[in-house]
Amino acid sequence: MREREVLDVTSFSRTTLWREIKRGRFPKSVVISAGRVGWRESAIEAWQVNPGNWQGNANIEAA
Repeated sequence: MREREVLDVTSFSRTTLWREIKRGRFPKSVVISAGRVGWRESAIEAWQVNPGNWQGNANIEAA
């Protein structure tokens, strides 16, 4: 998912999105190409199930 899509489904501002990633409370982005990042839809879906208690899962992010 691209950043705009992630912002739409989470209702986060761009600043909040990156703050939550830095604090480890939101899935990390993955590099698509030079200067481009995105998120795995499965990682966002896992976060949406329980955002308050989400724990980063290496299996999802490495998939």
